[in-house]
Amino acid sequence: MSQLDDFLTQTLARQLDAEQALINGDPGPRLAMWSTQDPVTVFGAEKSVIGSEEARQVFRWLATRFCSCTDYRFELVAAGASGDLAYTLGYERFSFSMDGGPVAPITLRVTHVYRREDGEWKIVHRHADSLMADQTAPAEAPAPAGERQREASPPPAGRRSTSRPEQAERLGPARTLAAAETDLADFLATALPRQVETESAWHQRDLDARLALWSTREPVTLFGGGGACVSSSDEVRRNFRTAVTGIVPCRSFDYDLVAAGGGGELAYTVGYEHISFDPGPVQDYTLRVTYLYRRENGEWKIVHRHADVPPTGQPLRAGASTE
Repeated sequence: MSQLDDFLTQTLARQLDAEQALINGDPGPRLAMWSTQDPVTVFGAEKSVIGSEEARQVFRWLATRFCSCTDYRFELVAAGASGDLAYTLGYERFSFSMDGGPVAPITLRVTHVYRREDGEWKIVHRHADSLMADQTAPAEAPAPAGERQREASPPPAGRRSTSRPEQAERLGPARTLAAAETDLADFLATALPRQVETESAWHQRDLDARLALWSTREPVTLFGGGGACVSSSDEVRRNFRTAVTGIVPCRSFDYDLVAAGGGGELAYTVGYEHISFDPGPVQDYTLRVTYLYRRENGEWKIVHRHADVPPTGQPLRAGASTE
């Protein structure tokens, strides 16, 4: 059994049971699935949270609001595992009642990051947002050996970025993993500045910089702009080539790093991208962004980006903590 198959066998069924229990008002199984060792982060459909204790408080609060979950399904799009880090991404589909209202269906795009602690996989990050109603959900397709993936129709894309080397320090001592064990220090020193520079260039219509940072080895996926998943390297690159023609160059790009981690050949970053424009028809905006990386031939390459607009009323800077 491959490391990925072993991870999915141990984790996925238990996670799906936990999610259905939460939506039926029981937070216990989800609490048991999540790490209590920071960094722990949640970019949820309702709130954004930094810190394990804050996340657990929000899970209990959500359980008081949800009930009557029916027809819960999770459609796996892609997954990976290496060393002590793993990830999954896909669609959660279910009907439920919120705050005593009528039962209604919903589809969420969801990215999870996991860390192995004392031999058990624990969730350390969740990024979830609603699939836009006018997007068609992907149909299932066979999963290639060793990597899980499904094709989908492409979403809209985003805009530009500026380098801030001090961002790595925003992790803080409570959210820093041991570099000797995880190669986190090397990842932050090499991949993070390039990520920020690449997005800054992208928002000035530099397509080549973004293409150079993204992997061409499957699975490669994109949750951008609220639409369905773009799946496969060729489709993602085609999406970038189309999207860059519609970019309005921005005045400045600012990136706030919230959390990062690495293990084996995988790593991730969680943060906020702030894009500002000169006065005119285009409004400034902020995106919550999760990146997944894979080390290929000694170089870190992006294999997944999940970006969305923060929930209304949420703080838009990394220092603020709330789900």
